Amino acid sequence: MIARPWTDDLPKCRNTCVASYFSPLDGTNSSNDDYLCFYCQTEDNACLYGVFEPHNGLEAARFIMQRMAAELLFPPPSMNNTDEEIRERLRNAFVSVEKAYIENYDGMIAERTSLQYRLQLLNAHTAQMNPNCENILQRLKEIDQHLSGGATVVVALVQNNKLYVANVGETRALLCRTDDNAVLRVVQLTQDHSLNNEDELLRLSQLGLDVNKLRNAQYLGNQTGTRCLGNHLVKGLYKAFPSISAASTEPVVAAPEIHGPIALDESCRFLVLVSAGVYKRIQEVKGNSEQTNKQLSQIIVESFRKQNDFKRVSQFVLEEIEQEFLTYCARNSLTPKPNTHVTLLIRNFNFLPPIPQNDSSTTVQKQNAVRFNPIVQSKSNTLLNEIDSDVYSSGNDVETNDSNIDTNRSIESSSDIYPNRPYDKDRRIKGYVDFSCYHENVAKARKSRTLPSFIK
Repeated sequence: MIARPWTDDLPKCRNTCVASYFSPLDGTNSSNDDYLCFYCQTEDNACLYGVFEPHNGLEAARFIMQRMAAELLFPPPSMNNTDEEIRERLRNAFVSVEKAYIENYDGMIAERTSLQYRLQLLNAHTAQMNPNCENILQRLKEIDQHLSGGATVVVALVQNNKLYVANVGETRALLCRTDDNAVLRVVQLTQDHSLNNEDELLRLSQLGLDVNKLRNAQYLGNQTGTRCLGNHLVKGLYKAFPSISAASTEPVVAAPEIHGPIALDESCRFLVLVSAGVYKRIQEVKGNSEQTNKQLSQIIVESFRKQNDFKRVSQFVLEEIEQEFLTYCARNSLTPKPNTHVTLLIRNFNFLPPIPQNDSSTTVQKQNAVRFNPIVQSKSNTLLNEIDSDVYSSGNDVETNDSNIDTNRSIESSSDIYPNRPYDKDRRIKGYVDFSCYHENVAKARKSRTLPSFIK
């Protein structure tokens, strides 16, 4: 029986929905309440969120989650803290959690060293394997299993209408916001600490490692990421891995990357914290890693539109992604990776009307006559990708009818965010693309009589 984490008793942020999906070793799939995340609110109305993706078991990830909450909430952030003080608080929390993890496994690390010494002595005095050696090897295997446990982490803090984000690994934070033309865009706030990250490869090359080999292998010791909390096996004991043993110092680090402050205003619609296992399933099915954030945001927007119960939105999204992934695996005779634990956390800012803190209902009250013509955009500022237009009608019925929406015109909102702004169907949006260069080249080609016949 697993003890219920004390983080479950923290005051919850009611405008957050979470879901977790677990694929155990027996290959079955089920949603569960064993969330590796927290979403709490302090007395000063600061909100803290965290998602933790486990590596090699849940034990270390649970320890890291609960210790991280303790580091950041006791004492809670102060309204008087400066931006730099908050950034430093986040940075120190990761350092303290990593130190606590090592201290928690101190006895096991010492036992491992002692067993290895005994094994060397036994091997030096006998040519054959004896029962003592087998017992020692079995115990070493058990210890290594524990020491390889860890987690990738993303933490977000909302305070004084500002957002701060810290992460290690490939767990992501996405902010979905609308621009001046009511176009919904998604921005990835975090960097993936993986072997596809050029900055991380540069850091590893400076340690004396062959980054070409690492890039091809897509493994750093026993994991794919370049940063994490925990997993002492690939940190303090990295010399045991031939592919990284040449490093001058530990190649996998626990240092977080800090982002923010990011000003939160009425354009900020919702925040997403998501473990890598979620968006990598989308990548596997869709086959386009550059569009993953957009595709995930599309599913979330559609789930907002379909679900009446806000608290079920994250669960609905995960179920849809998992079902599509399992169908893809079955169609291509693939076996899903077992023992996978994924989490999705969505913090609504004003995509839907906020839920008051003293309101026990979680039913989504859909906005009257709110129209969205969202274009979800990832980091690139040059590529625009259009999502199907959504129309939120009054009550619980939702209507989608592309013929009612002119995608060349701006879509305004009469929600609680813009109570005095009427919907103007004739207002034109500014052009996204400058075609002047194209028209100049057409004019030159026409003048020189080299204009292709299909261009009029």
